[in-house]
Amino acid sequence: MQTPGSMDLTPSQPMFGRVCRAAWTLDTPSKIAIAALIVGWFFISTLVVSFGSLQHGVRFFDMSAVIADPTRLFFGIDSLMQRVLFGLICIGCLAAPLLPQIVHRRSAWLGYLAPLVLMVLCGAILFSKTSGEFFSTPSNAGTVTGSFIRFANDLVNRGGGLVAKHISVGAGGYLALIASAFLAVHGLRRFRQRE
Repeated sequence: MQTPGSMDLTPSQPMFGRVCRAAWTLDTPSKIAIAALIVGWFFISTLVVSFGSLQHGVRFFDMSAVIADPTRLFFGIDSLMQRVLFGLICIGCLAAPLLPQIVHRRSAWLGYLAPLVLMVLCGAILFSKTSGEFFSTPSNAGTVTGSFIRFANDLVNRGGGLVAKHISVGAGGYLALIASAFLAVHGLRRFRQRE
């Protein structure tokens, strides 16, 4: 006889039923953290670009378009396909904390790390993409061409420091970072308890 709180997930149950049941049995702090991630990633600006009184916000699920072309921070996001694909990756990371309720393995608790790993990866890729050289020197470039490209890269990098002063982390970035860090710590704690 089963108790109402126990989970006997047999293969005959449809996947949607398993996911719904896992979401229902998730502990309350994890539910709150996932809700905060949803708000921080999809509804509040993660990065804010401001020039005087003008402000433009970029939400986290637009980050793949910004990584592909960092100038989209300033001119807006217009790539629907990138938004949809990266939005699905975000949803997958939000569902990862449900794994311990679906798959009864100790390693499933590492799913709690998925949102934080995604945010760190996006931040690292965006940083490396914007801190490198904008213009690459062709292998057959002469000294004049090479000097001109180095001058252009120096000019862009100096201007990048000025531009960076106008970009800040928005409320969505802070909210999502706190929620994902909470989930990561919670998942690691549960992972260690299962030893």
